[in-house]
Amino acid sequence: MKNARFKIAALVGGSVLLTLLIILVLFQVISSKRTEELAKEAIQAYSEVTLGETSAMQYTPTLIEMPNGLQGNPMPDHYYSTQDQMVVEWCRENDPQDIEKLTLDSHTLYVGIGSKKPDGLLSSLYALAGEEAKELEELLDLLDLLQYFKSSDPVPTIVYVDVTAELSSTRNMSFFFLAAAVVIGVLGSIEGYLIGRRLELSSKAEKQFFENTSHELKTPLTAIRGYAEGIEKGVINDNVKTGKVIAQEAEKMSHLIEEILLSARLESGAMPLHRETIQLNQLVEECLMPMEGAILSRGLQVELNLLPATVSADPDRLEHAISNLLTNAVKYAKTKLSLAMNERVLIIQNDCDPLSDEELTHIFDRFYTGRNGNTGIGLSLSKEIINLHGWKLRAERTGDGISFLINIR
Repeated sequence: MKNARFKIAALVGGSVLLTLLIILVLFQVISSKRTEELAKEAIQAYSEVTLGETSAMQYTPTLIEMPNGLQGNPMPDHYYSTQDQMVVEWCRENDPQDIEKLTLDSHTLYVGIGSKKPDGLLSSLYALAGEEAKELEELLDLLDLLQYFKSSDPVPTIVYVDVTAELSSTRNMSFFFLAAAVVIGVLGSIEGYLIGRRLELSSKAEKQFFENTSHELKTPLTAIRGYAEGIEKGVINDNVKTGKVIAQEAEKMSHLIEEILLSARLESGAMPLHRETIQLNQLVEECLMPMEGAILSRGLQVELNLLPATVSADPDRLEHAISNLLTNAVKYAKTKLSLAMNERVLIIQNDCDPLSDEELTHIFDRFYTGRNGNTGIGLSLSKEIINLHGWKLRAERTGDGISFLINIR
């Protein structure tokens, strides 16, 4: 896991940036191709004027009629702009046989050569098409006009479309998209770095946790082995005391293993809750009863102020969580233990040694090791079980110790 944060940052940021760049290139290619298709479609539609309606086009080409061919002059009434002149000159030099793409004076154009019927004849035909049938008969026989139209010589025509604005708009969108891709890539790298950092810290904490767990398992194992060897060699005669010690150490090992397995089940989501309607105040008192011996032996003063509270919870899991909190409170209490509850909050308080800010911040971390060397797995399990119920557990420093508060929603 060494340097995982940098590897994940590069992987996430690079993958995001590469994906967006591929999308950008595809967008650029598709947009340019679509612009070219629409321009050519418009030029083809207008390069030879025919009777009937023309479908609407995205582009309206510019038509330059050349009655005397490419080497002649345009129609006298045609507005001869600078761009028109440049297009005519280019066509005279290149004589395009198909629709060509060219750049003139920073403008991108598509140019083709077509033909067009004389404007005067077309105007007459369009005017006749708008009259009533009886008026058509009086003015001119339509069939004769059509025949005349077909026999008329077409006028060579230069047809071109200026797509500069569309391509410029596409480029602007591409620049904006590129800037957005860079920003998203950077944010992805930052998020990848943070993920890698959390993985590194988690791996380090997990390694420390298993080292501490192994140490705690070795402690009762060492005691059991020592007494077993003593019995084997005949140097221990008090079998009752020996059996009691071995049983206690075995119980410690069993409890620790149970906590580890339960923690793994919680993490994998394989521990569903079986909710029942229970009296939380009675459950707290039942959790406190097995600790009566430890409380009396240490001379602790216990204050109870538990108001009745009905909740929906898994009694087995909730008992485990509260028992862990009470065990911790009894273990570190100096002189007193206080339990209070109303309808919304359960408070477990003791007068332990002051905790540092770091200890208070990490008190519920599963793999955190405090200054006394304990793994703190019991408190982390309590928090996970409380959270699984949809409630909230927090720790607060008091004037003479610490309080655990369970907010019941």
